[in-house]
Amino acid sequence: MKIVHRWLSFALLTVLLSCGSQSAKISVAEIELAKLDGTSTSIGAASKDRPLLVSLWAVWCQPCKRELPVLQDISRQREDLAILAVNIGDDPEKIESFLSANGLSVSVAIDNNGALLEALDAATVPVTVLFDTNGKVLWSHLGAVSADQVNEALDAYASL
Repeated sequence: MKIVHRWLSFALLTVLLSCGSQSAKISVAEIELAKLDGTSTSIGAASKDRPLLVSLWAVWCQPCKRELPVLQDISRQREDLAILAVNIGDDPEKIESFLSANGLSVSVAIDNNGALLEALDAATVPVTVLFDTNGKVLWSHLGAVSADQVNEALDAYASL
């Protein structure tokens, strides 16, 4: 009888703990990201008015160095799209120095704790993700993205 009681207690505890962890999960749209100016944002806030293209990147990443200027050009051509370059945890001074040295003025946030990288199940960078206005993932691409690839994804989204 004691064995059954212990087993039932263990099973009940397991169920209760797993229920608690499920309710504690937050959606990708709610993940808080630090901005270089000291404020914070989230995917949900950044995608509120229009689709959002997010590029996860790092200063040491060579493909990222090729991709960020492409994203800056797209942001100048597409007013119907918000773009956020999310760094995966480099020091803010390094980020600012990198942006300045490369003549980049894209909007940047930092995923300091890796929550966004983990939530998107991304193993490496760059990863580019298109979100709708509800923060739902519409499209993603691993590796440096081209303007044509982004425009094709946006055209597919527009037809939904």
